[in-house]
Amino acid sequence: MSNDKIHEEFEAWAIARFINSATMKPLQRSADEPDGYHYPVLNTAWEAWKASREALVIELPQQSGANLDWNQAIRYCHQAIEDAGVKVSQ
Repeated sequence: MSNDKIHEEFEAWAIARFINSATMKPLQRSADEPDGYHYPVLNTAWEAWKASREALVIELPQQSGANLDWNQAIRYCHQAIEDAGVKVSQ
């Protein structure tokens, strides 16, 4: 999953929970750290969000040389899981 997609999901969650009282901007990105946020609490939440995504890994069954439908289903599942932002072990 791209970092943009992860940011998008995080911001959808965070928009209702955080606001920088100094600027009144809810999700102000850091000028010094493009992957982070200006507001320290939000930046900490972002780091925790990324770590939670890194920790979650799905293991799919092995493909079978004799069953093309099974193999296709495994490939579809692999893609759908990654599109959801979760890692798949190889």
